[in-house]
Amino acid sequence: MLRYLFMIWTALCFSTAVAQDHTQIVGISLGLSPQEVIQELCNKGLQQEDTFELSGRVAGLRVWVYVDHSKDSTRVNHIMITTQEQQGRTLRDDYSALKHWLQKHYGAATWESTVRSHPFARWYLGFDHDIVMIATAKTAVEIYFYENHDRRNVDYYSILKYCEHHPVDNVPHLTAQESITWKNTAPPPTVKKKQTKRQLRRASAKRNRVKARSAKDRKTKTRKRRR
Repeated sequence: MLRYLFMIWTALCFSTAVAQDHTQIVGISLGLSPQEVIQELCNKGLQQEDTFELSGRVAGLRVWVYVDHSKDSTRVNHIMITTQEQQGRTLRDDYSALKHWLQKHYGAATWESTVRSHPFARWYLGFDHDIVMIATAKTAVEIYFYENHDRRNVDYYSILKYCEHHPVDNVPHLTAQESITWKNTAPPPTVKKKQTKRQLRRASAKRNRVKARSAKDRKTKTRKRRR
């Protein structure tokens, strides 16, 4: 009986620990406030350029770092690292250098392929927690450290669809729709039906009748005032 209770307690503790896990970037938990994360990144050698923007070097490359946060600035949604153009380097060079840097810290990528002709790599850390690197059409390599998916990247859903169709061992099989927390709450766009020529003629005739009636009323009022 005691052994059974101990097993339940251990499972509960493990579940709580998993639920409290956060994505990390160079050992910094994204569970901290945005200001704390920025301060920790500055302690690592980056320079703060704006309230939520930094610059510096990662894997020997000059990069910009953006901290995306909630509306009330109390929590981090994700951190995005993007390379700056450097003379003598190609997009492939930058992708290879950053991939090696990520593998050093997080091991081999869970998925690696291309979407819309852009090479990408994704490290699955847990539900709503992952790292995505993609070479963009803007001749830059971008890395997203996701703490949650309240904000979506333009290529992210395509990456999730690829992962959905290529399941891997030891990763829960989730559809792309199940893997995200953002939802499209905007109402569907209303499409106005194109009016037929007959409807346009009727509308035009109605406007003319209204104008004629208004002109007649004005003339009547003018005659009454003259009397």
